[in-house]
Amino acid sequence: MNAQTKTAFCWLLLGICYLTHTLLHMFGLFYGADIRLPEATGEVSLWVQAFNTVIFTATLLMSFLSLLFFGKGFRRFSLVWGLLLLLLNLFHLATTLFVETFDLSQACLQAFVPAVNAVLAFELWKSLKQERQRAA
Repeated sequence: MNAQTKTAFCWLLLGICYLTHTLLHMFGLFYGADIRLPEATGEVSLWVQAFNTVIFTATLLMSFLSLLFFGKGFRRFSLVWGLLLLLLNLFHLATTLFVETFDLSQACLQAFVPAVNAVLAFELWKSLKQERQRAA
């Protein structure tokens, strides 16, 4: 599998994982849990809408764009964006394991996400390094 396909697949897998993460949070509803945030007013704030757009939609968009564009500039942007998400994912994993109420399904999923994210970053870095070596 070439680097472009691996990159697109990793972005897609991250998007699916983010959606699965949200679905797993809602499982408590089936068992009678009140999953509302304490400060919930019934409206989704603009901040949450923007965050969701960046995390969910942009991740899936990166998968699609990876199939269409794979130039050096796009790969650099993709690498930086992937590394920023890796930091976010590692922080979220830590809060899931050490701060929030333990949930085995979330812990497993959130351990998988940084692994995929690391593979994505490595593949992008490797493709940029190979291009640099060919140019030299």
